[in-house]
Amino acid sequence: MHAPERTDVPGPETAARHYRAFISYSHADTKWANWLMAKLEGYRVPRRFHGRRAPVGLVGPRLAPVFRDRDELPTTSDLGETIRNALRESETLVVICSPRSARSRWVQEEIKAFKRLHGPHRVFAFIVEGEPKHEGADDDCFPIALRRELGPDGELSGPPAEVVAADAREHGDGPKLAFVRLVAGLLGVGFDELRQRELQRRQRRLTLITAASVVGMAITLGLAIAAWRAKGEAQLARNDAQRRQAQAEDLLGFMLVDFRLQLEKVGRLELMESVGDKAKAYVDSLGERDLTDTTLSGKVKALTVIGIVHAQKLHAKEAMQAFEQACVLAEAIVRRHPVEGGALFDRAQAEYWILNMHYTRRDIATARDWAVRYRDTSVALVGLEPGNPRWQREAVSGHHNLAVIELERGKLAAARSGFLRELPILEKMATADPKNTELPGSIANVVSYLGTIAERSGDLFEAIARFEEQTKRLEALVKADPRTAKLQERLANACALQANVLAVTGRAAEALALRTRGRALLSSLISADPANNNYQRAELKIRLQSAMLTPGDAIAVRKLVDSIRLELEPLAKLAPADRRIVGLLAVAWRLDAGLRAVSEAGEAAECAARALTLLEPLLAKAPQDEELAGDFFSACVVAGRMARDRGDIAAAGRHWLRVVDGVQPRLNEIANWRLLDPAARALAFLGRTDEARTLIERLERAGYRPLDPWPDGAGRASPPQASGSTSKP
Repeated sequence: MHAPERTDVPGPETAARHYRAFISYSHADTKWANWLMAKLEGYRVPRRFHGRRAPVGLVGPRLAPVFRDRDELPTTSDLGETIRNALRESETLVVICSPRSARSRWVQEEIKAFKRLHGPHRVFAFIVEGEPKHEGADDDCFPIALRRELGPDGELSGPPAEVVAADAREHGDGPKLAFVRLVAGLLGVGFDELRQRELQRRQRRLTLITAASVVGMAITLGLAIAAWRAKGEAQLARNDAQRRQAQAEDLLGFMLVDFRLQLEKVGRLELMESVGDKAKAYVDSLGERDLTDTTLSGKVKALTVIGIVHAQKLHAKEAMQAFEQACVLAEAIVRRHPVEGGALFDRAQAEYWILNMHYTRRDIATARDWAVRYRDTSVALVGLEPGNPRWQREAVSGHHNLAVIELERGKLAAARSGFLRELPILEKMATADPKNTELPGSIANVVSYLGTIAERSGDLFEAIARFEEQTKRLEALVKADPRTAKLQERLANACALQANVLAVTGRAAEALALRTRGRALLSSLISADPANNNYQRAELKIRLQSAMLTPGDAIAVRKLVDSIRLELEPLAKLAPADRRIVGLLAVAWRLDAGLRAVSEAGEAAECAARALTLLEPLLAKAPQDEELAGDFFSACVVAGRMARDRGDIAAAGRHWLRVVDGVQPRLNEIANWRLLDPAARALAFLGRTDEARTLIERLERAGYRPLDPWPDGAGRASPPQASGSTSKP
């Protein structure tokens, strides 16, 4: 909708004007005007841009002054001399765009007056509400004077105008990025260049805060050690040493809990890593006589932080080592203090992360063992202090994780029952504690799992409703707390889940729009935290799924898939046991095979073989994983087609029979389209048309619409939903 950023800069002026910018707005948008003026006048321009000629004139350290006041507008159609002088003395015009400003006579007049005085090239739009749709739409946010150039008579009779816009809406850039985009236009610099400068500035700020905290901790802890070692000199010195030790332990706790959580919110792995490393180094430096259970508890927390950072970087081995060390140390503290809730809680966190690591590897049996341990520890916490809401929340989490494991084992009824029991408990807790920001996110998570169960049970319409509810809940959380990176990541993933089901129910355009939104959220997170490989994996997955719905010829789509595959391969080497990444790489290879022309049968067969090679060992470890099995069977279908195209009918039949043999024994139990779709295709290719039609009819009654047409003669001709699509997500 928006024109690209302008990089052309007007030539030198004969004299500098008084105002850098004139903000034009409807009085109904005064709150936005005040916010924008304060942001512009408070903005410090990066030093490297000083001295250059820009739309705002000669760039200096500030963008002030900015003209905004329109309280004295006359009641006639004349703008008045004050406004005209301000427009004459302004380098640029910034229009706050909303349906209200689009209908405002004064905004129209100000835009026309500015264009008459200075031409059209220094007018910038800042969208806060509405849609930049066609002229005259009810929710159009662009005033007509923005959309059109002036004719020779100074009226709106010229050709359509280019609109340079920053989008502050939540589903656009959001206020912060939109402000950076606007400033980039005012300074005549590239958006990415300025955004990187802002990220670097923010990183320096956080680094200084961290450095100051770490230095403070080191000084305090050093003093504590010195004082503690002098404890034998006198009782007074001993008391002082104990006081300093307590101060050091308090600071250690702050660094590992409160400060770490703040860093986790904004997604700063490198700073979290520094906190964990410094804290662990401090505890390791203490002599045996200086160790207390409090400092040992600090080491448990430090090891947990270190493990979380390694897990986010996909360093699975290092993460597991840190979590296991934390668990052993926490267990030792619990044995000495079995009724100490803090020690039990620390052990529960380590148990949870070990469970999570096994779950990521798809070692479901071992993950279940750790889920039971975590559940038992969390229940023990409630036994110690039944009225403690934090322990109650942990117990709910323990039961939740067992329900997740049941889902992974294919026990849909048991999993659904567990989640439905959990949901009202969470809602009751959220009502009792409205200030708790974690509980609404947990409710959204349970709703998401109920959507997954509905999808696997064949109820695609319930799945869509559940995923839509999850997305709306997370949107509200992100709106209330836009700085928390974890919430943005979860919203991006929610968009992807909803899009997956929309794509296979004939709503491809909506699916593509949701994936585009999810990708934008993840791209922003990656820019702020490039070391986070989880963000990269999720962004690549959405790009791959979007490629399946992207219109275009097969060659163009194949190039897109190939580029995504090349980015996945180093991540797969980094985390070869991560089912999410390796499975995604296999999907890319399978899509590559299906997109190749008949003349490339040899290369296509090799691509299909690579997909099978990657998926087979993963499926052997987690045979109940229906998404993984669906990817494997789809790869078998494609491999069979490739063999048939090469004339190897026997090999083709073997590939298709693997699908039928894998699905048919459980055919009456299975309702998941991910399994039924490849089974129907394999049966059709094997000539078992009646059986294929039966499966296709089951799928279509559930609302399923394939991304690819069914094989000839297997069912009603269902056109692919995008001309570049060759397989399901």
